[in-house]
Amino acid sequence: MPKETTNYNLKKPLYTENADIAVINESLDEIDALLTPTISAVNAPGSESKGKLATVLGWLANRIKAITGKSSWQEDPSVTLEDCSSHIANGTHSNATVSTNGFMSYSDKQKLDGATNDYIASKLMMRDSSGRARVQSPSNSYDIANKTYVDSNFVKKNADTTMTAKLTAYSNTSYTTKQVRNIVLWTSGSTPPATSYGDIVIKTF
Repeated sequence: MPKETTNYNLKKPLYTENADIAVINESLDEIDALLTPTISAVNAPGSESKGKLATVLGWLANRIKAITGKSSWQEDPSVTLEDCSSHIANGTHSNATVSTNGFMSYSDKQKLDGATNDYIASKLMMRDSSGRARVQSPSNSYDIANKTYVDSNFVKKNADTTMTAKLTAYSNTSYTTKQVRNIVLWTSGSTPPATSYGDIVIKTF
């Protein structure tokens, strides 16, 4: 009774047996079929270190499909390794635009790297660790106002302040409501000066 191989159970005649051509031909046919397997890329390789030829080729096909991202391991990849190598070597790429993805241009990278919380011209504004950023005093109606400008040009809360311009109260008839009223001094003439609702007129002599 011949022995069999470990993996494919091919018959191995004993030295004490007469060679049977039919058995040899059967083994050769099996080897020929095993060397021409149907490959399935369905299964990913596990922790096994070896496997039958069809299984190993299936693992390799599965990994090729995973690398290319295609639905079949037989499809050409969208980008080849040669394409990647050429791209890296030449440094060519498409920059990102307002409507398309891409790489950042070196000038935009410089702008980001130069961002600061200080008031430096032509630099992007970046908050500091406390969430603050500084700007110069405004010169246009739509400029950002900094604290120094606001403190110097507007009445401070809970602090003694000298007004540098006239304060004209709102004209209304809510006489029982606490509010600032205009005080008009009548210094001369027989006709009082023009006033509005709620004004207080004081005649001086």
